Amino acid sequence: MSESLLQTGYFINKSQQENGRTGSGYWEPHTSSIDFCETNYLHTTTIVEPHNVWSSLLGLTLVGILGIYYGNPTRETRFGLIYFILAMIGIGSACLHASLHWAFQSSDELP
Repeated sequence: MSESLLQTGYFINKSQQENGRTGSGYWEPHTSSIDFCETNYLHTTTIVEPHNVWSSLLGLTLVGILGIYYGNPTRETRFGLIYFILAMIGIGSACLHASLHWAFQSSDELP
């Protein structure tokens, strides 16, 4: 790992330890193998990464749901399945960023 990245606080866990913000949330301890997106529990103590939660819900889940209803005019099963999987990935991603739990990490990555 680059020393310059560590000095700039690029990795969130390191910067949180320096700021004294460790162990302050509902979902502690985190069981996910990743934690790099945004500062944990910045706005609330119940959602770990709130901006990633709403962007996953709007950017993936909503697009998948709209695709099921409006993006498949011929009602082909393959297109409906693709939009359904996209919506499930969005829900899994939102749950992962809300809790940083290993089970939701799997639902974010596997489908």
